[in-house]
Amino acid sequence: MFDIVMKTPHEFYTTILTQSIAALKINTFMDNFDERHFNFDGVDRSKTFNAEASTFYFDWFFRNHQSLWSVYELLADEHSKILYANIIAFRLASHFSIRLPVSFVNRQEELEEFNKVATCTDSELGTNGMFGKLKHYNFYYKGNQYLFDGTTLEYCLFRNQYFYERNDISIKPEPGETVIDGGACLGDTAAVFSYAVGQHGKVLSFDPVKENLSVLEYNVNQFPLKNVTIIPFGLSNINAFCEPVSLGGYSPGFRASTPNIPLRTLDNMVTNNEIGTFHFIKMDIEGSELNALAGAELCLSKFKPKLAISLYHNPDDLFTIPLYIKQKHPFYSMHIDQYTIHNDETVLYCIAK
Repeated sequence: MFDIVMKTPHEFYTTILTQSIAALKINTFMDNFDERHFNFDGVDRSKTFNAEASTFYFDWFFRNHQSLWSVYELLADEHSKILYANIIAFRLASHFSIRLPVSFVNRQEELEEFNKVATCTDSELGTNGMFGKLKHYNFYYKGNQYLFDGTTLEYCLFRNQYFYERNDISIKPEPGETVIDGGACLGDTAAVFSYAVGQHGKVLSFDPVKENLSVLEYNVNQFPLKNVTIIPFGLSNINAFCEPVSLGGYSPGFRASTPNIPLRTLDNMVTNNEIGTFHFIKMDIEGSELNALAGAELCLSKFKPKLAISLYHNPDDLFTIPLYIKQKHPFYSMHIDQYTIHNDETVLYCIAK
């Protein structure tokens, strides 16, 4: 769908509405569902049409189509625009009606080879959590050894999440750079970033959850390159000095919405010389991305780092985050990519023009 770039706000509004409604009537995709991702608790949701969610998103589109159009117009390449329109339509019409144009679905043979290589055993860590018991990975991929205890490395290693390369545009960590790893969780992104920046680079991994930090520390100690530093705070627009929060298990979906969460702003850490210049920021912090960007306003203006910001935790993130960045930092060029066949794992990439 939406394989032609729309030129006006009216065309954007009417095309998304009419094609989404038509897709609801015409399409019934029964194979457009990621069972491993959404049936992790044993409940089959593949045949469930969530009418309440669809109603919410039609109303959301009516109320916010002008802001969504503004972001669509800002996106710097055709692929990003087409993907963005499809992501909106997916929210309106569900997985039964809309297939997202994501590249990794055409790499099934490569995925099978990756799964053969990415072997794992049961982890010796007793940590349990949202996705059950952890696995211990020990394998070589593209010349690098990955020693990692967690759930999966498929997203950031095989699907290349947080690494944007398209049409001569490259927005990713490079050798020798310093990376801000916001929302490090168990360390899957740190494992991949560690090799990306190499022995002369640095990865600063932030997380405020005690159980996540325990696994993260175990992983950092077994990484072949010793270039990852753990910082036991979440990223935000305020500073809150307290101990990591304990949740009783690892929690990739933890949201910093409760009191007594350790938080830092990047601006404050740079001002206090706790960290220096950085070149790349990844934020996957469960809805706190906008606050964290506000807490890094001075750093972004000064350093102009490349950005990879999650764009899906709150419905309005799809427009509030890009519009905020454009207002505060107009020097950025924007692109998006998607790493599931559903409406999560959408990443906004920004690079200084």
